[in-house]
Amino acid sequence: MEGYRLKNIIISILVLLNGCLLLSLWNWISAEHSAQQQVTEQLVALFAADGVSLDPDIIPSQSPPASLTLTRDDAQERELASYFLGNGLSRSELSGGVQTYDGSDGAAVFQADGSFEISAGYLPVEDPEAFCADFCRQFGYQDLTFSLEDGSGSAAAVQYFDGFPVINATVTFSFDAGTLVTVTGTHLPETVQPVSPSSQPLSAAAALNAFLSARRETGAVVRSVLAVDLCYELQSSTAVPMTLTPSWRISTDTVTYHVDCITGAVTHG
Repeated sequence: MEGYRLKNIIISILVLLNGCLLLSLWNWISAEHSAQQQVTEQLVALFAADGVSLDPDIIPSQSPPASLTLTRDDAQERELASYFLGNGLSRSELSGGVQTYDGSDGAAVFQADGSFEISAGYLPVEDPEAFCADFCRQFGYQDLTFSLEDGSGSAAAVQYFDGFPVINATVTFSFDAGTLVTVTGTHLPETVQPVSPSSQPLSAAAALNAFLSARRETGAVVRSVLAVDLCYELQSSTAVPMTLTPSWRISTDTVTYHVDCITGAVTHG
C-alpha cells in the first residue's frame, strides 16, 4: 500500500512539473509574440512617418540561413558542358583556376568563381523554350524568362540554392534563327561547408530598419514596400572564390533592394 501511495505521489509531482513547464513555455511564446508585434507596429509607424507604406503581414518571422562556402566540382562542370557540347570532351587547365572543355560542337570555359561561358557553335534547337526549361530543371535554375522572336533573342534564369534564389547567379541563353549561339552565367557546385557566423544575422525587422536609414541618407523615392523575402548573394575573393551570404530582398514600387544579413550593407538593383 505504501508503495502504491508513493507511486501516485511521484506521478502527481511529475504532472505538476510538466504543467509548470508548459505554462512557462506558453508565457515565453506569448511574450516573444508580443515583442515581435510591438516591433512590427513600430516599424510600420516609422515607415509611415517617411511616407512609405509597409504592410505588417509581409514582414517574415523566419531566420536567415547560414553563410556557405562552396567547393568547386569538376564533374559537375563537365556535366554542364556536356549538356550543350556532347560527350567526349577534352579538358584543359589554365592559370588562375580556368578550366576549358573542348569538343567538335564548341567549347566551354569555367572560372574559379563559378562563372562560365559556352560557345555552342550554332547548335540547332527546335524548341528553345523547352530546351531552356529542361536545362533549368536539371541544373537548379528557376524564374525562366524569354525574349524571343522567330527563334532569335535570349532567355534567362536564376539559380536557386537550398530553396533560396541566388540574386547574382544567373544563366543567359542567346539564340539566332533557331540555333543556340552562346550560354553565359554562373553555376554553383553542391559541395558546401557552413561558415561560423561572427554575429547574429539580421532579422527581417532589422533589415527593414537598415533599409529605411539608407533610404533617408540617399533620398531615394519609395512609396511602398511590396515584398520582403530571403535570398543568397554570391561573393568571391582570392582566398574564397565562392561564398553564399544570406540577404534580405526588399521589393519596392521603384527598385529592389538587398540588405546583407551579416554586414547590414544595403544595395539596390
